[in-house]
Amino acid sequence: VPGTSGVPGTSGGQPSQTVTSAQPSGTSTTGGSCPTDLSGEYEFPHLIIPIDSSSPDTAAGTSFNGTISSTISTIFNFDIPASDAGKTCSLVFLFPKKEDLETSSYSFSGDGQVDFSSLQSAATQSTTYNNAPAVKKDYGDFTISPGNSYLISTFECPAGQAVSYEMKNAGSTELNFFQDYNPSPLGLYITVC
Repeated sequence: VPGTSGVPGTSGGQPSQTVTSAQPSGTSTTGGSCPTDLSGEYEFPHLIIPIDSSSPDTAAGTSFNGTISSTISTIFNFDIPASDAGKTCSLVFLFPKKEDLETSSYSFSGDGQVDFSSLQSAATQSTTYNNAPAVKKDYGDFTISPGNSYLISTFECPAGQAVSYEMKNAGSTELNFFQDYNPSPLGLYITVC
């Protein structure tokens, strides 16, 4: 089917397939990105690994929390299923207000400056600061504040692959959050469309 994969920018004008009627309202792919909420298909990170430059050879192992501080950053692994072939993926960070959380929480201070990067390879439970995968692409700095969702990047879904993203402090940000898809969703996700 022409125009279904590898042609960024075409989804905004003429949809190549007539699946738009099947999408719930509010999930339009204007500008070629997927929704910045979990209203449609999405991927949840399967491994969350904090790494600490002050303990560069210590493998903290898997965590349920994303942690960012002056020395700690967090790597998120996603396993993209083969069924996502030909689809568009968007990396999004959801940061609701505390009062909108039902089963999660976070602590947050500082200027909100964070940097997101995609990494060359996936992390493992033995990943440390010193042996962490190299940065493949730096998506730059974002200033996050509660009550917002952030579109980090949009790309062709790497179907059938494990991919990793790092979230680190880019200023004075101290953030510790429990990654949770219950209302209101909190954390790093990949939305699929």
